[in-house]
Amino acid sequence: MFAWLDHRTGLKNLLALMLLEGVPGGARWRYVWGSCLAFVFSIQLVTGLMLMTAYSPSSSQAWASVHFIQYQMDFGWLIRGLHHFGSQTMVVLIALHMLQVVIAGAHLPPREVNWWLGIGLLSVTFGLSLTGYLLPWDQKGFWATDVATNIAGSLPMFGADVKQQAVGGPDSGNHTLTRFYALHVGILPLSLIVLLIAHITIFRRHGVTSKENQDGLVTSPQNEHAPGSEPFWPRQAFYDLIACMFIFGLMLTAVLYGFAHPVTPPAAEEGAEPGLYDRIARWGVEGKGAELDAAADRDTAGYPARPEWYFLFLFQLLKYFPGDYAIFGTVIIPNGAMLLLFLLPLFGIGSLRKVGHFFGILVMVTLVVMAGLLTLKALDDDRPEGVLWGILKNKDDEKAKKAAEDFQHKVHAAEILARRACQLAMEGSPVEGGHFLIRNDPYITGQKLFKEKCASCHNFTRQPFEKEEYPFESMTDGKTASDLGDFGRPEWVAGLLKNPLDKHFFGRVTEPGKDDKGKVVPQPVFDGMKGWRDDIDSVRVDEKWKPEKIAAQEKEFALIAKWLADQAGPKEKRDDAGQAAFFNKANKCSGCHMVEKKEKDGAKIVFVKKGGKTGPDLTGYGSAEWIRAMIMSPGHKSRYGKANRMPAFRNPDGAGSELSLQEFRETNKDMPPSMVSPLTDIDREMIIRWIRRDYRPVYGGSPIR
Repeated sequence: MFAWLDHRTGLKNLLALMLLEGVPGGARWRYVWGSCLAFVFSIQLVTGLMLMTAYSPSSSQAWASVHFIQYQMDFGWLIRGLHHFGSQTMVVLIALHMLQVVIAGAHLPPREVNWWLGIGLLSVTFGLSLTGYLLPWDQKGFWATDVATNIAGSLPMFGADVKQQAVGGPDSGNHTLTRFYALHVGILPLSLIVLLIAHITIFRRHGVTSKENQDGLVTSPQNEHAPGSEPFWPRQAFYDLIACMFIFGLMLTAVLYGFAHPVTPPAAEEGAEPGLYDRIARWGVEGKGAELDAAADRDTAGYPARPEWYFLFLFQLLKYFPGDYAIFGTVIIPNGAMLLLFLLPLFGIGSLRKVGHFFGILVMVTLVVMAGLLTLKALDDDRPEGVLWGILKNKDDEKAKKAAEDFQHKVHAAEILARRACQLAMEGSPVEGGHFLIRNDPYITGQKLFKEKCASCHNFTRQPFEKEEYPFESMTDGKTASDLGDFGRPEWVAGLLKNPLDKHFFGRVTEPGKDDKGKVVPQPVFDGMKGWRDDIDSVRVDEKWKPEKIAAQEKEFALIAKWLADQAGPKEKRDDAGQAAFFNKANKCSGCHMVEKKEKDGAKIVFVKKGGKTGPDLTGYGSAEWIRAMIMSPGHKSRYGKANRMPAFRNPDGAGSELSLQEFRETNKDMPPSMVSPLTDIDREMIIRWIRRDYRPVYGGSPIR
C-alpha cells in the first residue's frame, strides 16, 4: 500500500526531505525555537478558524458573540484562551528566537536575507497582536486601540490620513472593527504564511549555524553530511516535540488557571442538571480562559487604558517625550531601533564578521534589557507599592503615588463593570450593543444617577442585608431628606413610627437650610408624623396606659410596619392583622392616610380605598409604581401636596413629553419651574430599581402623567 502511494505521490521523498535533513554539528536544544514558533502559529490558525465560526464582526454584536464563545459555546473558553495566550506566546518566542539567532551569528552573511524575513515576521506578529486586541470590542481593547490610532494620527504630515484609513471615520466604530478584522484574519495571516515559507526555505538552503557550517550549505554542501552532523529525525525532532509540548503546557496552564470573570449561569430547568461533559465544556463560567472586559463604550469617562504587556515598553517610552517631543517616542526611536536591527548583518561583512557578531549581541541584549526595564517601570508606575519590592519607585514622590492609587481605583471600578456586564449577558445581550447592559443597569448606572440626582438631599446607607456580590459605598452627603438605604422595609417603617424626626427619616427636613449665597433659610414646621407621634404619646400619658397596653400597641405598630412594607408585593399576601391594626382608630393611621383595604363582597374579595387624604396615599407603598409617582409628581395630592419641597423629575424629551409636562405644570401651579428637573424615563426607572435593589437592566419606561 505504501509503495503504491509512494509511486503515485512521491511521499517517500517528501518525508525524507522533511525528516532526514542533515543538522551540521548535531541536534541541539537551542535549535527548537523556530519549530516552537511555527507550532504556536499553527495553533493560532486552527483556533482562529474555530473562533470565526461564532464571531460576529459588528460593533453591535462583536462583544456579545465573544461572550457567547467564552461562556456558552462548548469549549469556547478553551479555544479562545489558547488563541489569546498563543498570541502572547508568539511575541515571546519570536523575541527569543531572534536573540538566539544573533547569539549564534545566524544573522550574518550569507543568511542576512533570512534575518530580514525574521524582522518582517516580528512586524507582522505585532500587527496581528494589535489588530486582534480590538476584536472582542471590549473596553480594554477599544481604548488601547484608540491610544494606538491617536499615536498614528499624531505623525507629522500624513498622520491624519493614516488614522483616517485605520479608523474609517472620525472616531473608532464599526468600520474600525471591520478593517481590523480583515487585517487580522486575512491580510496579516497570509503575509505571515508567505514570510514563514520563505524563511524556512532559505533556512533549509543554508542550514543551521554552527562551527561546522558558518558559511552555509550553499557554499559548503558537504557540511550537511560531514562527520558530526546527523539527520533531523529522530533526535532533533524529539527535542522540538518536547519543547513544543512544554510551550503548549504553559499556554494550557494559563487557560486553566483562568483570567476570565466567573459568572452564575441561568438556573437549570428541573431535572436538567449538567453532567460532567457539560460542566467541563462550559468551564468558562468558573473563570477559566481569557479575560473579557465590559463591552466597548465610547462615552465611558476615565477608563484606565493600557496596552497589552508586550507594548508597555512603547507606552512608557512616550512618557519621557511630552508635547512636541512626542515624535521621538512614537516614530524616531522605535523606527530607529527597527532600522538598526535591519542593518545588523551589514556590520559583519567579510573580515568584520567577529566584530559584527559581537555588535549584534550587544545591540540585541541592550534592546531586550531596555524593553524589559521600560516594561517594569510602566508596571511600577501603576502600582502604589511598586514592583520588585519597590526598588524602581521614588518613595518620596507623593504625586506619582497618588496617580498610581487613582489608576488602581479606576482599574478596580473597571473590573466591577466587567464582572457585572459578563453576568448580565448570561440572560442575553441587547441588539443595540453590549454596552447597553451597563448603560441600562440599575446597579451601576442607577447608583450613579442616584448620586447625581438624589444624594444631595437623601442619604443611601449600605444595609446588613446587602448581598456580597453587590458592594457599594454608603452615600452620606444628604442634607435635607430621609435616608433611603432601607426605604419601604419593615425596619424602616417601624423606625419611622417610633421616631419620625430621627435624621434617618424626617429629622433633616426640619433643619434650617442655606440658599445659594450661604444664607440660613429657616424651614417650615413639619407637624405631620411628629404630630401623630405626639398624639400617641400624649394619650398614653393622659390616660395612664399600663405597660401591657403600651406593649400591645407597639406590637400593632410592628404589624402595621410589616403590612405597609408588604404593599409593594401581591395584594393577596398582605396580612389581615396588619390591616386591622392600621384601621384601628386608636392607632390614628387611617385618619390621615388612604390605602387599599381588603373587604368581602359576598363570596368575593375586593380591595377598596379607604382612609383620610391629609397624608400620602399609602396604596402600593414602596413599590416601583409608588416611587415612580413620587419622583414624577411629589406635590400631587396623593403624595405630599402643598407640604412638598421635593423637585419633580420629568422626561423633557420623547413622544408626548411636551404635553405631559404642560399638563403637569397646569396641575402643579404652586410649584416653581426651578423645581422641575429633567430625567429620562429609562434613567428614572434605573433609580427606582436601584432603590428597590431590583438590578435587572432597564430597556424601557412608561411615564405616569
